[in-house]
Amino acid sequence: MSLLILNAEIPGLGIRDVRCTDNHVDCVAHDLEPSPHEHVIDANGGALFPGLNDHHIHLYATAAARASLNCAPSALANAEALTVALRQFPGNDWIRGYGFHDSVCAGLDRVWLDLNGPARPIRIQHQSGKLWVLNSLALQLLDIHVSQVLPDGVERAADGSLTGRFYDLDTWLGAKWGRQRLSLKALSAELASYGVTAVTDAGVNNTDADFDALSLAYVNGELRQRVQLMGDESLSTRQGIKNATVHVGPLKVYLREAQLPAFDNLVGRIRTSHRIGRPIAAHCVTRVELIFLLSALEAAGVLAGDRIEHASIADADALAMIADMGVTVVTQPHFITERGDRYLHDVEESDVPFLYRGRGFLDQGIGLAGGSDGPYGSIDPWASMRAAVSRKTRLGKIMAASECLQATEAFALFCGTLQQPAAGYGAVEAGMLADLCLMSQPWSSVLKKLDSRDVRLTLCRGKIIYDANA
Repeated sequence: MSLLILNAEIPGLGIRDVRCTDNHVDCVAHDLEPSPHEHVIDANGGALFPGLNDHHIHLYATAAARASLNCAPSALANAEALTVALRQFPGNDWIRGYGFHDSVCAGLDRVWLDLNGPARPIRIQHQSGKLWVLNSLALQLLDIHVSQVLPDGVERAADGSLTGRFYDLDTWLGAKWGRQRLSLKALSAELASYGVTAVTDAGVNNTDADFDALSLAYVNGELRQRVQLMGDESLSTRQGIKNATVHVGPLKVYLREAQLPAFDNLVGRIRTSHRIGRPIAAHCVTRVELIFLLSALEAAGVLAGDRIEHASIADADALAMIADMGVTVVTQPHFITERGDRYLHDVEESDVPFLYRGRGFLDQGIGLAGGSDGPYGSIDPWASMRAAVSRKTRLGKIMAASECLQATEAFALFCGTLQQPAAGYGAVEAGMLADLCLMSQPWSSVLKKLDSRDVRLTLCRGKIIYDANA
């Protein structure tokens, strides 16, 4: 199958025609003539560039969130609103909530859910991803009782009763309620509408079963984007199966300040991963977690491809260490918009200038890329780009104006490759895989607006996976 795009503006090159054949870009030139039976698209001067990458997302969790109750402060103002939403949630089976924050309902626990929620099993996840809150009916159905020997992370009240709050127990809880793999078709279509052609699934608990499920979803056409899959040591370092484009990525290291691993153990994990040529990707959202990780990398050594996820608070000392090591940072600038007003209330004033930095990283020569962290943030990369440029909260306050990026720099956060996320954006050229995004506007307008509504066409491996005019 051959597809010809006429009159497209390729950033840095100007107006060109582009022919795609057999999954690749075959030719970029002036005045190409259509071949018989070739699918021809007139770009009318719209910008054409390689498809965007979401460098940090949780695919199945995001799909599950689409079928769940949004409990984020942006959706629910207070405890009364949460009560109404729970009681009005359709169906009569489990209610799964996501995105919860204590500002909606302080002290959310089993007792509160029993008193205010419907007579249905309820489980609500905190926006950090570290906490689940269950009501009594959920505990009963999962056979979790106060008299059992339960793992660390199960919170008990002063009298020994269960509060229904479970910290960092995703795997343990998941084994009890059973993991349901929802269809990724709608999520994949939404990502395509933003021009996204490749993603990195950043789950720490990904296994070979997840690899196989994503590979099958790709083969079946349910998932159209290429995927790099993170995971721990249980995820085999193997290549994608035939006809699929799913590959194993970095070893995911999940650090939590309240329960950091033994330093020597972390160093050993990093060295072992590096010995087989596998870089690491470390979750760091606090100052302590970041310095702990950087100290471990200093001891273990750095491998090309090592990356830090979030680096939510990075002061000058941390920037210097990251720059010296040549480690990439994958950030989420849209959290400034989505959570900024709450950060200004909750975060130490001295740390606010270091939150989700942009300019500070780039000025130090640090490779910087962007990811949505869906479902914990918006999966629209264009919204994230706008946040990186403006750094405005929902209430219009600007957080650390000195960290603002230029539009081209914000756009570049979602370019690169899955293996080199901070490589920036490049031109469309012959021989490259035909993963492309065509906009309805010229490049100058694209940069001015940074709006996903201007995405006109998305191609993955030369096939149209999104058409705004369809």
